[in-house]
Amino acid sequence: MEKFLRSNNFARIMAIFLAIILWLFVTGDKITRTTPSHQIWEEVPLRVENLDQDYVVTEIPSSVDLTLEGLPENFEDLTIQELDAFVDLSGKEPGSHLVRVQGRAPRGLSLVSFEPEQVRVKIEAYLADEFPVETEVVGNPAEGWELVNYTIEPEEVLVGAPQSQFEQVERLMVLIELTGMKYVERIDLEPAAYDQEDTPVAGLVIDPETVTVRLEFERIEEPEEEDNDEQE
Repeated sequence: MEKFLRSNNFARIMAIFLAIILWLFVTGDKITRTTPSHQIWEEVPLRVENLDQDYVVTEIPSSVDLTLEGLPENFEDLTIQELDAFVDLSGKEPGSHLVRVQGRAPRGLSLVSFEPEQVRVKIEAYLADEFPVETEVVGNPAEGWELVNYTIEPEEVLVGAPQSQFEQVERLMVLIELTGMKYVERIDLEPAAYDQEDTPVAGLVIDPETVTVRLEFERIEEPEEEDNDEQE
């Protein structure tokens, strides 16, 4: 056995064996790099295309999963920001629609499928109008002072929202807290929208977002003391 291990035949056999292993390694790596593979990307942001400017989407899935095909080298350094998934809403009117998900693959890759392939989208008309800003005054000024006048700028603001929310708006109001105020004060306040039952209505676009309230205070004049002394 020892004689065989030291012989030239053994050296030749080992050389052939190592060459075969190296060939298999190189060939396998080459096949891997030249064989297309699939990758699934989850939670790719879903966007909207070609929506009429008078409408707004109020219900739509935020993301979808997509499967890409390509060579391993084309997946290297790929980020989710480079992936594109969208729904085309050309010609769609207000209502609920089942639409097909589409996308654009990065260079060197191809799109295989989406999950889900279709999504439910709700479209509403977008309404906007101006509302007067009402006020509610609470609290007391600093001791010895009283509120004599206040102004709001602007007196009206533009309110915009999907139709279902816009129609809930009954009034717009700012709450003015007077506690501790005196002389002249200027404060910026955010108007809040309320429905008929005085419940806040959320999800509105209010422009401008704040109004400026200017308040004027005066000292309270103390009544003159009367001389109650009686002359005898």
